[in-house]
This record gives sequence, C-alpha cells and structure tokens, in this order.
Amino acid sequence: MQELTNLIDFYSKFSDEQTCRDYLEKMRWGDNIICPHCGVIDNSYKFKDGRLFKCGACRKQFTVRVGTIFEDSKLPLQKWFLAVYLATSLKKGISSIQLSKYLGITQKTAWFMLHRIRHAVNSTGFDKPLDGEVEIDETYIGGTRKLAQKYDNKSIVFGMVERGGRAKMKHVKSSGARVLLPEIRSTVKPASTIYSDEWGAYKTLPKLGYPHGTVKHHQLEFKRGNAHTNTVEGLWSHFKRGIDGIYIHISSKHLQKYCSEYEYRYNTRDMTDGERFNDWFANVHGRLSYKELLG
Repeated sequence: MQELTNLIDFYSKFSDEQTCRDYLEKMRWGDNIICPHCGVIDNSYKFKDGRLFKCGACRKQFTVRVGTIFEDSKLPLQKWFLAVYLATSLKKGISSIQLSKYLGITQKTAWFMLHRIRHAVNSTGFDKPLDGEVEIDETYIGGTRKLAQKYDNKSIVFGMVERGGRAKMKHVKSSGARVLLPEIRSTVKPASTIYSDEWGAYKTLPKLGYPHGTVKHHQLEFKRGNAHTNTVEGLWSHFKRGIDGIYIHISSKHLQKYCSEYEYRYNTRDMTDGERFNDWFANVHGRLSYKELLG
C-alpha cells in the first residue's frame, strides 16, 4: 500500500466506494472469504454488483461490512475511511465537532463514528504482558483538585508503561491497593522491575515478586539511580493535552474508550500513518450499536 502522508494521498488511494470495499475485503479476508454467519472459509461467491456475497454453505447473503463496526451504517465507506485516517493519524485525535465538518454529517453521527473507531482500537492485539522495566502511576481527569492530594469528582486513570515499549491505560474506581495490585498482576509479567512514586498502594510489590524502585515526588525527587517515572509522566502529558485541547469534557462513562485510543496511539508511535491505518483495519472486527454505546 502506498504511504498515506496527507489527504491527497488518501483520496488518490481511496477514490471511490469500490476501492474502499476492495481494500476492506483484502484486509479482512485476504484471498479466502469467510462467511460472517457460519464461519465457513472460501465457500462464498460475489454477485455481479461487486458488493453482495452469498455463502454456499448456509446460503445466507452478506457484505464485507457484516460483523464490523461499519455494519448497519448508511454512510459510505469512503467517509468511514477518512474518519479512521484522521482519528489514527492526528497525534491528539479529532473531536466529533471537527469531524462532522470534514465529513458533512451531524455532530451526533460523528460522535458515534469515533466511538465505533475506538471500539475497534480496544480490540487490537496488544495483550502481551508488559515486561522488563515498567513504570506505573495514576492520574486524575476532570473535577476539582482540593488540598492534601484529595480530588473531588475526578476520575482515576492508572497507567503502566514499559521503558521503550508498550503502555496500558485503565480507568479504575480507586487508587487503593485492592484495585491497583490486581491490575498490575494481570498486566505486568512477574519478576519485572517496577518503578513508581511512594504511593502506599505499591508497598507490597516486592512481596508479589516485583523488584520495586521508588522516587519521592513529594520531596521533589524525580530520579534516583534507575528509578524515575518520566516515561509514564510523558504519557500523561500527551493524554491530558488531548483531553483538554481536543475533547474538552469526557464523561466518566466513556473514559476507558479514550484511554484505549491514546494507549493505541502510544503503542503504534513508531508506525507511519499508513502502517497504523493498515493495523487498525486488521482489527476491524466487532460491532458496536448505538444502544450498546449508551447502555
């Protein structure tokens, strides 16, 4: 695939609906069509309209959209593709208001599209445990900060970042050990070295098999030997610039979807825009209805 470095490249590559369908079919099935109804491989044929398929096993008809976030959408694939390109290539993301202007659709439709795109991102293959040297930290989104590190109406996001590697971001209910330690144990490979501040929830990490180095942020200590949290702090800086500058306000209900978006952007930071676009389409399976989104 040619590189996608700008909108001219995009429209050159995806000039009409058929080229979009051809690309989606190739990314989803390769050379072997899979029936989304019964799962039978390479036993379907395409109608002359170039859009509709029929399975020779279950006899049901389908299009390449079935079983993806594009299913049941009346919008042309070209608009969907442009939305994906903008959402994955812009470093801070794109708001539903701005996307609605680019695509000539309502803000409500753009908002739903972006959440469908985030839903696909949330299913991508970055589930391998974090390993090596891992930095952990919590940050707070929204609400009003009070004295003595107390927060009013703020949502908590817990971050775990491999140095030089991947990140995981999780919207959590509290910053206590009962919540954070299970997240660490399910995400970070045992015997990995963990670096953090001296938050009390992390005190038992050595007993759980994790070598643990700390820095005293409350004493303005930001590095002690190999111990620092500069990597995860950089992740928070990028995340908050996007939240404050692009999305302005995010409800706690949907915060995890935005965490997944920025986690994906971080984990694909070494990819070109074209590579990231391809990677997203390689994981396009899975529907998200409007009812499911609001439920």
